[in-house]
Amino acid sequence: MGVATGMDANLAAVAGAVVSGAYFGDKISPLSDTTNFAPVVAGTDLYSHIQHMLWTTIPAFLLASVVFFFAGNSDVSADTPEKVLAILANIDELFSLNIFLLLPPALILWGAIRKLPTIPLMLAAIAIGVANGVIFQGFSLVTALNAMLSGFKVSMFADAGLANVTLVPDVVTLVNRGGMTSMMGVVLLVFCAFSFAGTLALTGGLNVLVNTLAKGIKGTASLIGATIVTTITVVCTTSDGKLALLIPSELFRDTYKKMQLDAKNLSRTIEDAGTVIERWCLGRMRVCSWRRHWVSLRWTTCHGRFRTTQQSSLP
Repeated sequence: MGVATGMDANLAAVAGAVVSGAYFGDKISPLSDTTNFAPVVAGTDLYSHIQHMLWTTIPAFLLASVVFFFAGNSDVSADTPEKVLAILANIDELFSLNIFLLLPPALILWGAIRKLPTIPLMLAAIAIGVANGVIFQGFSLVTALNAMLSGFKVSMFADAGLANVTLVPDVVTLVNRGGMTSMMGVVLLVFCAFSFAGTLALTGGLNVLVNTLAKGIKGTASLIGATIVTTITVVCTTSDGKLALLIPSELFRDTYKKMQLDAKNLSRTIEDAGTVIERWCLGRMRVCSWRRHWVSLRWTTCHGRFRTTQQSSLP
């Protein structure tokens, strides 16, 4: 968004492109939390889930790509804005950029194509990333491990002898993030979600809900529709995407089995309905207008990240 501001681009369109790309990457990445969570609760494997989601994800990706391609070429400037040049120069000054830095994402991509186990693959990519930081960027091993655990901080540049480099605010926003501890909230949320589902199952409340919903299910189409409606309802009432994946899967898993539908159909449906819709509830959206562009800022558990994206672009 900082680059878009420097180019005086349509911020609403840029935000839409960023979020569209983020959704696509989130749904097909073997490292995504929701993409790992959905097949687990539905009872299928990760790569079958990803492959089955391509039936709904690829058409949306192609359509969005065509729209953004023509929209992006409708007002092309030959000049590179000064702010973009400043960001690129600052990154070049702070980091030693080379082809070896592409090894971690290349390894992840190769592992996804080969359908390798996610955890060993992720650990290998982390190890290569730490090694790159020590070998090419000049960070000590202690600093690299701290970044791995608690996220990178701009204060760590001092360890590489870059304490006197003036940082562009957009670069600070770009690099100040990450770490294993940033995922602890997700882990706790998953634990609580399973506890909630277990309580429903033990008290018999789950059976009551299933029997009520099953009365209106006559075939595959109505089952998929009921799953979508239930997922969206859970999102709007709980404002949490993980519960929106867990509860419908607990409700409909046995029904999918009775109708001889593979569990990957359930996992795809709950992620299609939950991952994207999750950002747009809490009963309302708060919308702001900036430079005549309407941009939604209110997400659920994720609304803070989108708010940060938008506010970082404001003058």
